[in-house]
Amino acid sequence: MSNSRSPNSEDAPEDAPEDASGAATLNEASVKAISPTDPRADVALGCAATILSVAITCVLLFFNASFVMALIKLLEPVLPIWARTAGATQFLLFLIPVILLVAEWMLIDFIRSRFRVTKPH
Repeated sequence: MSNSRSPNSEDAPEDAPEDASGAATLNEASVKAISPTDPRADVALGCAATILSVAITCVLLFFNASFVMALIKLLEPVLPIWARTAGATQFLLFLIPVILLVAEWMLIDFIRSRFRVTKPH
């Protein structure tokens, strides 16, 4: 039975392999840990993309609602009586920012598709 380890390798720790010059080398296990195909990297990128999307959506909804509220207050004197009621105002304040949000995300997707670099096959 032969031992594949060198006599001096017993002193070196398992997680830091060294070559003859004493410098640390990358073994297959350490390369796999930093590989872009690592499932943990996919999960981290997916979580980061989701958090970024949620943050952008929150900011857009905040500005949309502020804009709609200011617009309703500005146009209140010329709105019909039914639109001045609290229920109608609340309905418009919830509906219009969401419609604007959908339109903004469609615009973001369109702009991203225009600037996306496609790789030739």
